[in-house]
Amino acid sequence: MAKASVRQGIYRVLSDLVKSDNVITIDELNALDDVCEKVFSISDQDREEGFRRTLGEALDIIGREGERLKKKVIGAMERIALRDGECCRAESLLIMAAVYVLRDPKAAKVVSVEFKNRPLLSTQLLYVENKKTVAGRAALDTSFDELSQIVKMGGLDLIYIPRVAKDFRDYEAGKDAARRRSDMKRVLRLVSPTSGDGDLENTITAIQGMSSRYFYNTILNGRLEMGLDVTDPVWMLRLPDSVVTGKGFANFLCLEVDRDVRAQLREFIEEINSRQNAYTITVNDGRSREDRFMYNGFYKALLDVMSVRREDNWDLCVRLYGDGVPAFEYEDRETGARKKCALTVRRGYEEYPLPLTGRDLAFYLLLLCGSASADRGVRFGSDDIEVIGKERGDMIRARSERVNKRYGDIYSHVSRREKKDDRGFPDVWEPKNRIPMRSRVLKEFNRSELARYSSLLSVYLPEENERGLLSVRLAPERVVVISGSETKTLTESVLYKSCFLGH
Repeated sequence: MAKASVRQGIYRVLSDLVKSDNVITIDELNALDDVCEKVFSISDQDREEGFRRTLGEALDIIGREGERLKKKVIGAMERIALRDGECCRAESLLIMAAVYVLRDPKAAKVVSVEFKNRPLLSTQLLYVENKKTVAGRAALDTSFDELSQIVKMGGLDLIYIPRVAKDFRDYEAGKDAARRRSDMKRVLRLVSPTSGDGDLENTITAIQGMSSRYFYNTILNGRLEMGLDVTDPVWMLRLPDSVVTGKGFANFLCLEVDRDVRAQLREFIEEINSRQNAYTITVNDGRSREDRFMYNGFYKALLDVMSVRREDNWDLCVRLYGDGVPAFEYEDRETGARKKCALTVRRGYEEYPLPLTGRDLAFYLLLLCGSASADRGVRFGSDDIEVIGKERGDMIRARSERVNKRYGDIYSHVSRREKKDDRGFPDVWEPKNRIPMRSRVLKEFNRSELARYSSLLSVYLPEENERGLLSVRLAPERVVVISGSETKTLTESVLYKSCFLGH
């Protein structure tokens, strides 16, 4: 008898198969019960626990078992699917995915993602690329139309992001370019009525210049928060959805891309069509044809996702060491050592460290406070006081002293060092001190959990919109400061009132 985790995984796969076409017959239920009892000895407890597992987890567990068990699972799936006299498309896709994953778990896996945003794929086969590429990608660049026809034989639309970007560029090229761009903006304005003209222009420009890696980082892992971890390029295909402990999950097959893309796609489509009943398939790819811009298919889904003006829901949390607030403790992912820090980024109950040193944290908080004030940031000067004259030199000197005083006071709240310890107060007015601080802040944010959502990261980073003026775009109400027994937003905190407004 297989161990409990395997039995539970098998039940998740088989029960998802029965529900995949949104039609459940008594014959299918009888077949499911028969297979569970006579083939796999699945108990009522196994069934209950199986519903707590995602489809991805279930196939991963089964994939670690022997070939004999894997063949039994595929055979049981085929038996149940044909119990009502036909193997429908949803059942065929699920069986095909199980075949690929159980045949080679290293080259194929199913990823189950909780519904947080609208799903992007429906009947599309998407080429996904992150850090690496493959020789087979050249075929997508040179023979896309041929490969697209192969995929359409299985009722799928082949999506290659550089081709999507080209379609959007081509629509606007040639005569009537201004009118066509205006038409695209009219479509987007209906999709996202609250977007301004600048937002619409940015959306169109972003799509027209989109690459596969940008799509992976900004759309899949950014706006859709899928949490994918892909190194080698994969084909991604949407499978039937699941419900896990009352929550909806979208399931995706991720299959590594071969060097010979043409042969791989032919085999892939044959695997799908070998089980599903023959019927006429209409593929609605949503590309523009002739003089019309078609808002449907994948192109509609992409425009929907790109048009959403979603607010970032991460907060910065500052613990004031100098005021006796306990540090945030965490385990270093690389060394496993326990460490402490004063700054974290959190979303709901999730909290992640941003391990800045006291000096660097004080510098970042100085910028946050300055950005929340009427100054819109902290203005630093680079003029040579000896050259510009005494009057202007006195003004700049006074400004530098005020900036350094604010920095020192902030530092005393985030460090346990005494104020008399001169080693703790670098001159932040000096570029030789300020520039490395800013670089280290950028580095830590780019290593943080926020970096997975690159479309959101920029609002947390120090930027220089005007010469010498450093600021952070993050709204002050998104910064939480813990001091003593109080928890306040930035502008209500002792940090802002005493250290910034006081000077």
